[in-house]
Amino acid sequence: MKTRLLLPLLFLALASAQAAPTAKPNVLLIVLDDQNGYAGRTDVSPEPVTPNLDRFAKSGMKFANAQCAAPVCNPSRTAFLSGLRPSTTGIYDNSQDNLPKDHLLKNRISLPTYFRDQGYHLAGAGKVFSSAIAAAAGKRIWAESLDLGRKEKKHAPTPEGEGMVAIGKHAWGPLYKSKEEMEDWKLAGWAAEFLTKKHDEPFFLACGIVKPHTPWYVPQEYFDLFPPARIAVPDLAADENAGLPDSVREKSHKTEAVLIERRKELLSAYLASSRYADDCVGRILKGLTEGPNGQNTVVVICGDNGYEFGEKHNWSKGSLREGSAHVPLIIAGPGVAPQQVCTHPVSLLDLYPTLVALTGLPAKSDIEGVSLMPLLKNPSAPWDRPALTTAGFKNHALRTDRWRYIRYADGAEELYDHDKDPLERTNLATQLESAKVKAELQQWLPKHDEPRNPDSSGGKGDD
Repeated sequence: MKTRLLLPLLFLALASAQAAPTAKPNVLLIVLDDQNGYAGRTDVSPEPVTPNLDRFAKSGMKFANAQCAAPVCNPSRTAFLSGLRPSTTGIYDNSQDNLPKDHLLKNRISLPTYFRDQGYHLAGAGKVFSSAIAAAAGKRIWAESLDLGRKEKKHAPTPEGEGMVAIGKHAWGPLYKSKEEMEDWKLAGWAAEFLTKKHDEPFFLACGIVKPHTPWYVPQEYFDLFPPARIAVPDLAADENAGLPDSVREKSHKTEAVLIERRKELLSAYLASSRYADDCVGRILKGLTEGPNGQNTVVVICGDNGYEFGEKHNWSKGSLREGSAHVPLIIAGPGVAPQQVCTHPVSLLDLYPTLVALTGLPAKSDIEGVSLMPLLKNPSAPWDRPALTTAGFKNHALRTDRWRYIRYADGAEELYDHDKDPLERTNLATQLESAKVKAELQQWLPKHDEPRNPDSSGGKGDD
């Protein structure tokens, strides 16, 4: 009798053991280009900007105070894919790609390469690597990739007729063609198909969605969602340079008056591009949920840097302030509880060690980010580490729960109290009572700043 009772229990135990996932978790990394902190917000427009991202955030952890390591594409991606700060690599801007033979990135094991070395199948499409890190690690690493080809890029859809607008380096307009003809949509379809298949080995799939990077050319249906009159963002200050050190004051350029006049049109185009990019994200995630890999895949979705619309006279990215540095970041999958939000400051530089920890791979000791595992287990855990953003040689910003402190190479400073001044309009750096706050934050500045290597123009570029 005992044997009859034990056998079913034994078979049940064996079946459970076989059903339990034993393989290493897969990784899906989705990077949005120039997606700022408007992602997930509900106050910018009656229509949600990123509904697919918002829904997905509920399945894991949303980091509401995530900051990029650098506020332009090349140094940002170089940092989180190499695990090294810009002040360590000397990569500060978008024009640095011709690396010398002895550059430390030449022998650097990038994030995807590390997973390949641990037995992962690498697949990638779109803009993942950028300039410097691409020159070091490059597209050569992908075992499987999507190549749209030069012909495809040359004939990518562009606006037609009266809807086309170009002011300086900003260009936007509605496409009178379908989203199915656009590169990001094709990329998303390729990735979704990959995710619906069963794979014999764990995979690392990286997808780089180009939008909402300029030019803001997307189908008319997306512009229809965001009429300029219904966009609600704070007006620019009467003097955006008020309180800034003389050396960092931006001069008004000849197109600025027009940009200010048409600011909500720019915002409409940017939000339309953000919503299109979000639909691409939704297409990829649908492939994950409908396929056999949904329960065993760690997913990371982030932006590479932010974007500003006239704040401190900046009509792009590249500054050390919140608009350029704040990015969306969501992590979900095995080991991450759903329905969580963390408001502590974190850096994209932390992705490398975090993904290594989440997938149970051997930790790497030569990376400068820190694992976010303590926060993934408890979003309210003590966290006194500021997020560091670097924009050029010896120019740094530190973001804490409350403060943003900026220190420039010439010693100029900015300090903003985000509890009272989320728009960063009152610079407190010169006030005597700020001395203690600044002194505490200065301890987190890099101890070494590598000169720009390879040397370049130092411009923001448009990568």
